[in-house]
Amino acid sequence: MTHLLIDTSVLIKWFHSEGEAELSEARALRSAHVAGELDAHVLDLAIYEVGNVLVRALRWAASDVADQLDDLRAVVGEPLVMTADWLRQAARLAESHALSFYDASWVATASALSMPLVSADQRLLDTGLAESPSQVASRLHLPPRASRNDEEERTGDGE
Repeated sequence: MTHLLIDTSVLIKWFHSEGEAELSEARALRSAHVAGELDAHVLDLAIYEVGNVLVRALRWAASDVADQLDDLRAVVGEPLVMTADWLRQAARLAESHALSFYDASWVATASALSMPLVSADQRLLDTGLAESPSQVASRLHLPPRASRNDEEERTGDGE
């Protein structure tokens, strides 16, 4: 089975549509994971990053944020926790690639577990440290999944 480490920039697309690129590809990864066609993993850091995006950037109500984080954990299971070795590797990567420690943590974990990191973070993509949702969906031959907003536009239900 294919194992993927999915970072926050992709996770947020699983439940937020507005202004998001590669939405159908990100959701195809989620659907394949839920269907048991691949195994998606996240770092515990994702819980904090997703919560922060929902609270600060999207201004969701606290109860909605808590519910969404519960849903996220239900979908992906228990998040991975970095080991001391992974933290050391993250520090080296942060220094050598001028990354934030957060981003370097994702890269270090993916490397340690020998699994692709799926990200929409342009810096990680430009340095070849991650693959985009569209690259992974294409490589795995996953059919694109329409978002609810796409479906509403086609049927006229969103008006």
